[in-house]
Amino acid sequence: MSKLVIKGSTPINGTVYPEPNKNSILKLIPATILCEEPVTIRNVPMSSSVLVFIDVYKSLGGTVEFCGPGVVRFDPRTINSYVIHEDLALKERATFVFLGPLLARFGKAEISDPGGCKLGNRPLDALFQGLSELGVKIDKDNGYKMSVDNLKGKDLIWLIEASVTGTENLILAAVKAKGKTVIYNAACEPHTQDLCNFLVSVGAKIEGIGSNLLTIEGVDYLAGGEWTVISDHIDIGGWIVAAAITNGELWIKNAIPHHMQQILNYFRKLNLYVEVRGDDLFVPNGQILKCLRNVRGDIDKVPDQPWPGFPVDLIPQILVLALLAEGSIKIFSNMYETQLFFIEELQRMGASVIMANPHQVITFGPSRFHGAIVTAPSILQCAHALVLAALAAEGSTTILNAESIFRRYPNIVRNLQQFGVDVCMVE
Repeated sequence: MSKLVIKGSTPINGTVYPEPNKNSILKLIPATILCEEPVTIRNVPMSSSVLVFIDVYKSLGGTVEFCGPGVVRFDPRTINSYVIHEDLALKERATFVFLGPLLARFGKAEISDPGGCKLGNRPLDALFQGLSELGVKIDKDNGYKMSVDNLKGKDLIWLIEASVTGTENLILAAVKAKGKTVIYNAACEPHTQDLCNFLVSVGAKIEGIGSNLLTIEGVDYLAGGEWTVISDHIDIGGWIVAAAITNGELWIKNAIPHHMQQILNYFRKLNLYVEVRGDDLFVPNGQILKCLRNVRGDIDKVPDQPWPGFPVDLIPQILVLALLAEGSIKIFSNMYETQLFFIEELQRMGASVIMANPHQVITFGPSRFHGAIVTAPSILQCAHALVLAALAAEGSTTILNAESIFRRYPNIVRNLQQFGVDVCMVE
């Protein structure tokens, strides 16, 4: 079991380039299966999740070539299997995204129940609803076996929820279905937009990108090409928190500010202000963190919402920020039942917080964090939040079970060391 040892109270000062979007690359790799020619993807993060996806791609018969730092060439022409092996599926829940492309290519796809973060009940209804409406038959005995004679577009598919995985699988199947598909209540997160923009670059016909109403005209042929993965808005949000809670001054490059506006709106509820400077963000030091009341003078709240609302993957990080702010605020994790349970570990570090119910906690700040031995849950964003808390703590913090962090943050130790943080990984 790996552990991170972090000595806190070092200001995060300087310049940082955010990680590539983890959720984007995990959709782009399966998308290349739809192409008739190789695809070169740049700015690829070498996270453990990406390495699992590369193994899945190879297991399906695809050819993968590493062409330099962060540059990977995917050749789908050799793919000859539609079965995702159980040992690989168990490592990463997002392997479900391979289903749409495999159905479009072979008319068949098979996968066992996948692994991933343990966030409670994570229903797949929207995913199967969308594929079913394109004519896919689904056998749920002993895993999931799917088949379709011919994918056929549908005039209107109203998804039961704005599921990212459900939307993206439906997009990946619909781009090669016969006819037009209209998806309402579609997810429109930055990584979903990046997927759509890539597909358009190789020949897909998609309208409404960035909205919850997508119109897709099926095509017979998608070419190859090149694509660069966008910056990860979740990583950017984490760096903003890191700078604010350590009284640092941080310049975040290539931050895609239009992806960050709603996140910055919610940070302002905690009196945290970030400057937009062209394509970059700047976090000034000397910020006085406090939980602002709403216009009626009541305790305010931060709820997770589908995009363009506040992302569920930043709820643990903004909780750490709120704990170090004066006053109280309510933090909601409506999407998942178990995401907030890690507050027990924060309480070991001195957090003043109560759990109102599995979906809501209330902070009573400012807390004064001190070093402690804590255990990271398998939920990588909660593990990352513990790293942030350790940065603000007095003394040394040991984070057990730390390997889950590397699913999204493969360079976290090196990046923190560049800012002078005393941090090391111990196997």
